[in-house]
Amino acid sequence: MSKDDIGTESGTIWLLLSDKGKLSIREIGEFTNCKDSLIFLALGWLLREDKIRFFDENGILYAELNRCGSELYY
Repeated sequence: MSKDDIGTESGTIWLLLSDKGKLSIREIGEFTNCKDSLIFLALGWLLREDKIRFFDENGILYAELNRCGSELYY
C-alpha cells in the first residue's frame, strides 16, 4: 500500500460522502470494497486535512464532510 493508494482512496471516500452524506465506517467499506486498513488510513488523511468529522450515534461511528464553502477535493 502506497501513499498514492491512500490519497486515491481518500478522494473516493470524499466523493462518496459528498454524494451520500453521513456514512458509518461499515457502510464506507461496503461501498468501496477496500480493506479496512486502507479505509482507516484514508479517513485519517481526510481528518488531518479537516475535510471530515466523526461522530458516534447509538454506538456506531459515522463520518461526514465538514461543510466549509464550495471546496473541491482531488
